[in-house]
Amino acid sequence: MLATLAIDSAILLRLEREGPCHLDTLIQELPAYSWNQLFAAIDRLSRNGALTLQPLPNRFDYLVSIKPHGVENGVERGLRRRAAG
Repeated sequence: MLATLAIDSAILLRLEREGPCHLDTLIQELPAYSWNQLFAAIDRLSRNGALTLQPLPNRFDYLVSIKPHGVENGVERGLRRRAAG
């Protein structure tokens, strides 16, 4: 459990500080973790909605970024306003 929190925090902190990056770059910048550990954490974070993965054209790589928090919240607020009004 603590290892999961540590790797998740390391990924999110890197993305918050320096912005989106290629999956390969993220793996290189976090050498304390194995490729398998990072891949599993990125998969988990993307399924939980914390990250987005965008396939890159003409490459076998992905752009990893933090999902904007306000996007879903703004959509949900708009739907609630329409339902109430």
